[in-house]
Amino acid sequence: MEFNFTNTLKELNKEYSEEKASEVIEDLLYNPTDLSDEDHDIVDSLGDKFLRIAAQIFVEDLAYDFNTLVNYWEAFIGQLTEEQSQNLLNFGIEQTDVDFVEDFIIGYRKFYSNPNESITFFNKLNEDELYEIKFFKARCYEVLEDYEKAIETYKSYLDSPYFKVDENLEQASVNSFYINHTIASLYTKLKQYENANIYFDKILGEMDFNDYLDNFDASTNQEIKVFLMDYVETLEQLGKHNKANEVVEKIRTFFS
Repeated sequence: MEFNFTNTLKELNKEYSEEKASEVIEDLLYNPTDLSDEDHDIVDSLGDKFLRIAAQIFVEDLAYDFNTLVNYWEAFIGQLTEEQSQNLLNFGIEQTDVDFVEDFIIGYRKFYSNPNESITFFNKLNEDELYEIKFFKARCYEVLEDYEKAIETYKSYLDSPYFKVDENLEQASVNSFYINHTIASLYTKLKQYENANIYFDKILGEMDFNDYLDNFDASTNQEIKVFLMDYVETLEQLGKHNKANEVVEKIRTFFS
């Protein structure tokens, strides 16, 4: 049965308990959902108590395993309104007595307003122990349009020893799939088309186009289209005009 977050929130609003709130948050973490305006309104009506519970789980997860942020929490926080996400992060700072968690949350909270300051806080953390920091620093460099540094840092993240362990290979494959999209497009922005093509090939070279599209939902269609147009630009610049035309035709068919 498909997870219905709106109905779940409504039930929680009718009969609230911390235990039920924790279950709702866990459900949303593991069933990523595009929140509607109605969902945001219900979260507002629940007040600080709901976001404080979310913040409590958030800081506990970060203290235990930072990888939960990359894989689950970022999507959760990103679906909240800006005010809700800032409140959650502020509550997280209040609730933690772990220095590295506090430094991270402060840096993460500042990402959209001052990515340079985010990097300052992220640099306080040990990347050898908290390799996920590289991912967030790379995002900061990307926003700052320091694309060379962003690419270097994304690559360093993917090359972390964590992803070399057999039990983590599946997660490594998923992370590589999505981050290689970013690296390919950043190389296109830099007009380094040979390098860009290497990463486009890693993603699209051996995958059927429809199988590729199955990795995304409708909400990401525009992002996919931008990525594919970067691919077309790369192919054209490398003189691969027939292949470029094939991709253009697929784009027209899918996005018509």
